[in-house]
Amino acid sequence: MADLLLDLGLLQQLADDLAAISREFTNADKFSKDVADATGHDDLRHHVEDFADKWNDKREKMVEEVDALQSMVKAVSDGFTKVDDGFAKALEEGAAETRKSNPGAVPK
Repeated sequence: MADLLLDLGLLQQLADDLAAISREFTNADKFSKDVADATGHDDLRHHVEDFADKWNDKREKMVEEVDALQSMVKAVSDGFTKVDDGFAKALEEGAAETRKSNPGAVPK
C-alpha cells in the first residue's frame, strides 16, 4: 500500500494565501481609485479609472473562482487535520491501554 504524505502546514498556508489574494482583488477597485487620484494628471487619471472599471467584471469572476478554490483547499486541510488528530488520539489511547494492561512491556 502506498503512503500518503501531506504537508498540512503547507496546505493551510495555501488556503491563507488564496484568502489574501481574494481580499486584494476585492480591494483593487478602491486601490485603483487611489492610484488614479495620485497621478496628478486628469487624462492619466481617466485612463487608470477606465482600465479599472473594465476589469471589474473579470475581477469579480476571479474573486468567485479564488474563493471557491480557497474553500476546497481549506476543506481538504480541515478534513486531513481532523483525520490526523483522530489517528494520533487513537494511537495515544492504544499505547496507554497497552501500558495499563502490561506494565512491564517495553514499547517498540
